[in-house]
Amino acid sequence: MTLADQFRNMPTLLKVSEVAEFTSTHERTVRRWIRDGRLSAVEHPSGLRVPRRALWRFLGLELPLSA
Repeated sequence: MTLADQFRNMPTLLKVSEVAEFTSTHERTVRRWIRDGRLSAVEHPSGLRVPRRALWRFLGLELPLSA
């Protein structure tokens, strides 16, 4: 599966746990990235969500794809 395919198959807004799984880190690490301002997140009625475009930018994978 290519990076473009992975991007398209991801939900538009990812849960902190999904970001942790994708990056092979702990949820606390993801929350620290958000708190430190390194990773963008938005408030959602059921908790923090990370836009998939923000995750891609954070990982340095700027792809010319729609968010």
